[in-house]
Order: sequence, then C-alpha cells, then structure tokens
Amino acid sequence: MIKLAVEIDGEVTKIHFGEQGAMTIYRELKKLPDLCSEELLLYYKGREAHAVDYAQKIDKKVSKEADSLVTINVPWDIEGSELAQQMLSVWGDNGLKTTGLFESQKIAPNHFTVVANHQKELFEILATFGYENKKIKAKPAKAQHRWNKKVSEIPFYIDYNAAKGEVVWQKRNEMLLKAGAKLTREMPLNKDGSVGFSARLTEKLRSDHADQISDFTTTEDIVLKSVNEVGIFLYYAGTNGWLLLKDKDGKTIDEYTIVK
Repeated sequence: MIKLAVEIDGEVTKIHFGEQGAMTIYRELKKLPDLCSEELLLYYKGREAHAVDYAQKIDKKVSKEADSLVTINVPWDIEGSELAQQMLSVWGDNGLKTTGLFESQKIAPNHFTVVANHQKELFEILATFGYENKKIKAKPAKAQHRWNKKVSEIPFYIDYNAAKGEVVWQKRNEMLLKAGAKLTREMPLNKDGSVGFSARLTEKLRSDHADQISDFTTTEDIVLKSVNEVGIFLYYAGTNGWLLLKDKDGKTIDEYTIVK
C-alpha cells in the first residue's frame, strides 16, 4: 500500500509519499520555478512519457514539445541516474519511444532490486494520476454504415441462436422485420445468474411489441430502428448483426453499406 498526501493548486499538483520523497506535476509549462538539481524530470506528451532526465536544468526545446512536466525527488539511498535509466528501460520494454536526455549507464547489480522496486512504486503513482507506463493502443474506429436506395430493395435473412427472420432496411432509421420471425427463447444470464443489460433491453423491446408476438413468433411486420435493435429483439444481441444479416447469396449487409 502506498499512502499519498496530495495538494492541488491551479496547474500544479504536489504528491508526497512518506519518506520516499515527493512528486510534482506541472500542467502549465510556460512558467516553471527553479528546480532542485537532484530531481528526475519527466516530460509528457499527452499521457505517454516523451523524455526523461536527471539533475539537469529544464530543456526548453523538449518542454515546448511536451504537455506536462513531472519532477520527482530521489531518495538519498538511490542513484538518480540509475533510477532514470531503469524508468527508460521499462518504458522501452513497454513499447514507448521515450528519449533519455542523460548519459546512458548500467545499473550496478547490487543496486538493481532497490531501484526497480522504487521505479514500480513511482509508476503506480503516475498511473493513478493518468500517466501511462506502456504504449496506449489506439482503439479501432467503429465501422460506419450508410443507408442507400439500392439496399432498401434487398431482403436480408438471419439464422442465429435459434432466431430466424427476414429484414429489409427500408429507410435510414427503419429496419422492417417481416412477420413470421422466430425469436430466441432462452434468455442468457450473467455468470452470477443475474439478468444482464442486453437481456433487459430485449425483454423491454419484446414487451413493447407483445401484441405482435405469439409463442416467440412475430405475427405482424415490425419496424425497428437499427441493425443493433434487430439483434436485441431477435436473439438478445451479443454479436455483430452487420455480419449476420445476409442476402440470398450470402453477402452481408455490412458489405453493402460499410463506409470505406
């Protein structure tokens, strides 16, 4: 357990962690105070470490490229240059292209355990305040689909998890589910036996159309708002409906409408 004492004053956050030292986060880099010569300097771009230095003045060129600066007091029993080297090595192992502004060196074998343990604690604190210690993977962009006149004339079919039906994307916000569609009967539950969010949505949607359903079969055409809503209504969602809805030749609605 790491106990912290935190002070926030405008664009500056000061973090004290017992006898191990202190950390200061500067989010405004145009006006920085004089720094102690025995401090680590961590320059950040966004949430990733851009550069690290020790016992040097602030690098004006690097600070102009950075969004924030973190300074860390180094305990008396740890070599600051070795701690900076350890941080740089771990960042590199984790896929970050952090620059070391100090002269590279080897960590003495008898120092490594103490240095590595302190580095891990510092990384935990940094992560708590939003600074990443590994490469942030960009989330893939969500696929976009566009309705068109041609697709409105194509019937698509679904056969998944005991659900079957014919669907026409007749207007931008209207998916026509033809009468005679078969609904999945068995409700999926969470591992603890509780009813999940998607299942609750399904029950609500089916309740709204209760007078158009008999024995888990639709008795009339039903208009739903989207491919996702069709999946919720028919089979409790849980998979990509854009890849399940297919024309008579097996071509998916995704292939017809995805924006490239």
